[in-house]
Amino acid sequence: MWSFSTYKDKRYWILLITAIIILVLFAVFTPDYILEKTNFVPFSMLIFIVLFWSTYHLWKYFGDKKKRNNTDDSCDL
Repeated sequence: MWSFSTYKDKRYWILLITAIIILVLFAVFTPDYILEKTNFVPFSMLIFIVLFWSTYHLWKYFGDKKKRNNTDDSCDL
């Protein structure tokens, strides 16, 4: 389920700032004739949101897995 722990994760803030910069650059530099198409903006926003959250969860999964493996290996003598 959803929790506030996401906002405490620095991976989220790194990706959010990067995503906002990319979104602003996309809005500024995309030609008007592309933005005027009816389905382009909702479809691109959907793709953008899916990429953001999938990147966040993959990064979190592999980072936690690496941390878990490092702590398990350090206990062996």
